[in-house]
Amino acid sequence: REYISETISHWTPYKNDISVTVGHVPAFLHDIDRIVEANYPDFEVVWFGHIGDGNLHLNILKPENLSKDEFFAKCAIVNKWVFETVQKYNGSISAEHGVGMTKRDYLHYSRSEAEIGYMKAIKQVFDPNGIMNPGKIFPV
Repeated sequence: REYISETISHWTPYKNDISVTVGHVPAFLHDIDRIVEANYPDFEVVWFGHIGDGNLHLNILKPENLSKDEFFAKCAIVNKWVFETVQKYNGSISAEHGVGMTKRDYLHYSRSEAEIGYMKAIKQVFDPNGIMNPGKIFPV
């Protein structure tokens, strides 16, 4: 695990940081592997992470025959499938690296409208002037 990121960096991986409950890890991995294989058989999936607590790092390696733009356009489609599968298993779209701007539009896959409303309300209490990381999770 120590050098996986460095080892695969040559292939310009698409990365995702997700989590599901430990009991769902095997089925979740199987589902994602099956979805990727069925839709993009030339994509190689590399998993690592903290399997014991369900925190998973999904890495898809860029095939040599695709440009970065083509690859990441296809990965945007994969991203939706990944988050739909996370939702199916009541997981989280962001395990340890936060939601931020990259995943904010996908938050509804792992949080209900009520939960997102509570998050906004808590942010408002601690940041009534909207000066702490404006637009990072909730659009301004």
